[in-house]
Amino acid sequence: MTPNLLKILWFFLPICWLAGGLLIGPTVEKPLSWSLLILSVLFLLCWSYLTLRAFGFRKRMFLFLRRLLAGDYETGIRTRERFTDEISKLEAISNQVADRLRIYDRLRADRVSIHARVLDLLLIQSKEGLITANVEKEIFLFNPVAQKILGIKRKSFSFESVLKPTVNETFGRLFAQAVTGRKVNTNGHCALQLPGMSAPVNAAFLVMPLRDRDETVRFAVLTIEPSNPNLS
Repeated sequence: MTPNLLKILWFFLPICWLAGGLLIGPTVEKPLSWSLLILSVLFLLCWSYLTLRAFGFRKRMFLFLRRLLAGDYETGIRTRERFTDEISKLEAISNQVADRLRIYDRLRADRVSIHARVLDLLLIQSKEGLITANVEKEIFLFNPVAQKILGIKRKSFSFESVLKPTVNETFGRLFAQAVTGRKVNTNGHCALQLPGMSAPVNAAFLVMPLRDRDETVRFAVLTIEPSNPNLS
C-alpha cells in the first residue's frame, strides 16, 4: 500500500470537486457561478486546514512515540488551550499516557533503590560469604566474609575481569549454567582468582538465579565456602 495514499486522496477529492465546479459553472447563470466558485474556495480552504491539522498531529505523534520508546518519559505533546477539537483530546490523552509512564518509572526506580539498600545491608550483616551478580550491569559485589575468604579488599569486580581469565573457566561455566542455561540453583567446586590475587582459591559455590516473570535472569546471589575450612 502506498504510504501517502491517504494524503493523496485527501487533497485529490476537493481538487476534483473544485474542478467540477469550475467546469459546470459556465453552464449556469452568472450569479450562481460566482456563488459556486466562492463556495468551492471556502471548501478548499477548510479542507486544507483539516489536512494540515491532521497530518501535523500525525508527525508529532510519531515523534512522541519514538521518545517514549527511547525511555524519555518527560516528553509530551503541546496542546491547544482554545478552540479545542478531537485532535486536542487525543493530544491530551497522549500526555496522560506519558504522565502515567513517568510515575511508574519513578516508582520502579524507587523500588529498585530500596531493594539495593536492603541487599547492601544483608551483604554487610551476613555471616556467610555472599556474592551478588547484577546481570544487566555485569558487576559482581562481594560481602566482607567473601572478601576475607578470597583475601581481597575490593568490593566489586566486572564480569569481564572475573569470567574472562582462563583460570576461572570452570567458575564461568558454573555461573553461565545457572544464569543463562538451566536457570536453577547450581552448585559446584572450582577455583577463583580475581585481579590482585597472587593465586586462585578453591571454594564451593552455590549460584541462585533470580528470575523475572518472563524467565529472564537479571540478578543472582552466590554463596561461597572455602574448600579448606581453616581459611574462614
